[in-house]
Amino acid sequence: MSDFVQITRADKHRDVEFYRMAERMYEEIWNNLLPQQVLSNGLSNRIETNVITPPDAPIPDCLTCGACCQGLICVGVRPTDNVDPELYWDVTTEAAEGEIVVDRYLRRNAETLACIALEGTIGEHVGCTVYETRPIMCHHFDAGSDRCHSIRRAFGIEPFLTMQEMFEANEKLDTQPQQDDPSTIIRNAEIKEDEEGGRLTVTALMKDGTLRQVHSYDPEEEVWMQFEFDGLRLSELDEKVKLKQASPQKGVTRFL
Repeated sequence: MSDFVQITRADKHRDVEFYRMAERMYEEIWNNLLPQQVLSNGLSNRIETNVITPPDAPIPDCLTCGACCQGLICVGVRPTDNVDPELYWDVTTEAAEGEIVVDRYLRRNAETLACIALEGTIGEHVGCTVYETRPIMCHHFDAGSDRCHSIRRAFGIEPFLTMQEMFEANEKLDTQPQQDDPSTIIRNAEIKEDEEGGRLTVTALMKDGTLRQVHSYDPEEEVWMQFEFDGLRLSELDEKVKLKQASPQKGVTRFL
């Protein structure tokens, strides 16, 4: 993991370089964990939408865990989050007048690759040094969610599912009804300056594999990070755009 020491010291990274680094970090961590019985990326972060975990299952103790703080590499920092700038990386892309910040993530510990704010030993005793000002993304990850339990099993913090339990878990996931048209759900997005300059466009890869432009905006009036679009339905995006426009944040998107 010492390979990451130099690059993690930088305050910002170009987008292609950053996502390549994040992929390497993910592989470095997950290749050394126990195999995932149920792929965690497809599981719910919220208890109320659990599919696998029984409703009466005990809630894990976060202070003796910390697995999510190491296993989840890209913890996004929204423009409205009250996070110390020394604790996050800006991810930039090229623009006519310099660089545009298109993503922002909590830094990682260069040696352990855990979140920079994590203290202690995973699986024994841990704490968060920025708990009161942690990003909204952290608030939206529930202890006791399906994804929480899956990550804990990969770290060996809780027992593996039995073969019968694993079969039943995957069967439940496979039989979940598809509630939305995949062409209306954003998988991920890319922010670029338009050809004339001055405005930014958001191109989304939808869940059905198609590409579509989903938003165009003036960076002096709206501030977005790419990760904010991930998983959004187009109807939800409309509501979020209205909220952004009602509470404009100026001057934090672009490096000149």
